[in-house]
Amino acid sequence: MSDLTIVQLYPDELGVAGDRGNVMALTARLTHAGHSVTVVAHEVGSKLPTDVDLVIVGNGPLSAMRNIHADLLANGDRLRALRASGVSVFAYGSGAELLSHSITLIDGTSLEGLGILPFCVTRISTRAVGYVIVGSPFGQIVGFEDNASRWTLDTGAKPLGILDAGSGNGEGSIEGVLDTGTVGTVASGTIAIGTQVGGPVLPLNPLITDAIIASIGKRRGFTVVRSELNESLEHYATRAREVIIAHAKHVFSRI
Repeated sequence: MSDLTIVQLYPDELGVAGDRGNVMALTARLTHAGHSVTVVAHEVGSKLPTDVDLVIVGNGPLSAMRNIHADLLANGDRLRALRASGVSVFAYGSGAELLSHSITLIDGTSLEGLGILPFCVTRISTRAVGYVIVGSPFGQIVGFEDNASRWTLDTGAKPLGILDAGSGNGEGSIEGVLDTGTVGTVASGTIAIGTQVGGPVLPLNPLITDAIIASIGKRRGFTVVRSELNESLEHYATRAREVIIAHAKHVFSRI
């Protein structure tokens, strides 16, 4: 089995919405499948490792985004090169926005993004809060959204999925962004995901967690192995998902 490295970007600043739960879900399922996993927390001023299998980043307030922004840009070439080599990416909330092309703030100023994910962001005054349900290529994704952003995908870019409940990108009936790579620029078939679905989303949705693991495996040459050790995790996820699905269309709101 493989020795794998997950890099979590700025967990102290961009980890305020249970984002470590996403890392824990990935680590648990990889470990149960027999892999050895090292999680590297990249903080301001630290150096990115050279051998990386997944880059993951979570959510945080605008103040946190500003605090890490200079360091993020300084590491931009390295992060773009990792993605170009086929390294998978999972990004949630404002972390995903920092990997977009740019973020236009309410006051008209903007923050430069890394351009790893194919979309632009406009911060808005209306906040979307509530449960969300998304039909995706990996199966039904459920969770919670709390954001005041509109995501505009590049022409030809694909969403993560189609909304059944919730606000998603704030444009039409789509949520998130899914980049599966282009031959010649990014190893084809590896994935980069940006989403507004929290929860945290990966413990709630084992199918998307396994899709990320499969993407890692595509690059590293292994297949996802089913483990009985995941049964209890999937039981709790199923029960939580049932509650969300039952109530999603009744508690969603804008504030």
